[in-house]
Amino acid sequence: MIREGVPSVGLVHEPFRKLAGLQIEALQMPDTPILIYPQDLPSEDPPEHVLKKAHEVTDQVTSYILGTVK
Repeated sequence: MIREGVPSVGLVHEPFRKLAGLQIEALQMPDTPILIYPQDLPSEDPPEHVLKKAHEVTDQVTSYILGTVK
């Protein structure tokens, strides 16, 4: 079910993938775009790695919003 409104995408850390799927199912919105991404570990990851992941997620969210997801 697609609802009209503001384009959006759900951001979900990998450990919560199943929970996000159950929520989408409960809301009966199977076409809801969600982006599953690795859990952040800023206290362990070097700053360059955190920045790289942030840029990748930003690019993916932009693709979802513009409808160009691959």
